[in-house]
Amino acid sequence: MPGRIFVGVDGGATKTLAVAADEDGLVLGSGESGPSNYHIVGLEGAISNINAAIRSSIAAAGAEAADVAVLGLAGMDTSYDFELFEREAAPRVASRRVYVRHDAEIALVGATLGQPGVIVIAGTGSVAGARNRAGEYARCGGWGYLVGDEGSAYYIACEALRAVLWAYDGRGEPTALVEELTRALGVGSPEELVRKLYVEKLSVTEIARLAPLVTSLAARGDAVARSIVVAAARHLALHVLALVRRLRMEGEQPIKVAVVGGVFRAGSVILEPFRSLLEEHFKVEIIEPQLPPVAGALLLSYMLEGVEVGEGLVENIRAGLRRLGLVS
Repeated sequence: MPGRIFVGVDGGATKTLAVAADEDGLVLGSGESGPSNYHIVGLEGAISNINAAIRSSIAAAGAEAADVAVLGLAGMDTSYDFELFEREAAPRVASRRVYVRHDAEIALVGATLGQPGVIVIAGTGSVAGARNRAGEYARCGGWGYLVGDEGSAYYIACEALRAVLWAYDGRGEPTALVEELTRALGVGSPEELVRKLYVEKLSVTEIARLAPLVTSLAARGDAVARSIVVAAARHLALHVLALVRRLRMEGEQPIKVAVVGGVFRAGSVILEPFRSLLEEHFKVEIIEPQLPPVAGALLLSYMLEGVEVGEGLVENIRAGLRRLGLVS
């Protein structure tokens, strides 16, 4: 039987993943179950899936509960969410001590191995989070497609659809987006987009899938597509600027900025303006995430308990994740 058992949980809208380790970071096991976003499966469903993942991760240790667990959960968007979950759900989680955190925070800790920095996640939606040297955390954005998600794939695609209709009207510049997007959506002319959007009601995900067409055209020199991508980069950079100001991180330069999500997979066409906009204000180091979010939750469990996250502990966790097939 090991000493204290630490567990990190990455709980999302499609699955919940847990990884357990001992006090030295030696990984004991992992567990996977269904969603734990309580907005989707309710509190009872979230608790059940979190406990199933935790118990699977600690089964090899012969323990019934963890000693410390950090739950990095999707859906923790407001103080109400945290208050409700900590009051109603956390006491029923299979761990003696439970910390509830936003999923962007565990992604950040995994990305920087617990070092101060900022993470920008730009997929279908967008959100950013930051931790300073004092361990203070704040998030920015993530307010959903109706009033937020600027810089996301959904944002880029919507701006492109708008540009297509403007070009058709004569209000906007000509652009190859007209041909590319009408072909992608299987319509004969821009005016038929209205039926796709308002009658067939394309989902947020279906619209967001158009974003790679926009970034590809931008990389090939289409001026309108390029302007949309630069605007997206500006919005994503504003997330970082806001967080650096809020957490007083100006003295922590160069600031590590981890970038995650499909938008950034477009490469230099988005990364170059993003970096340039940030470097107008401070020095940055754009990084790829070092470890996945579940490892970030596990690292955070040590950090919150005052355990030093040294190189040996990190390497033990990395080796254990590799053995479990969770990292390459």
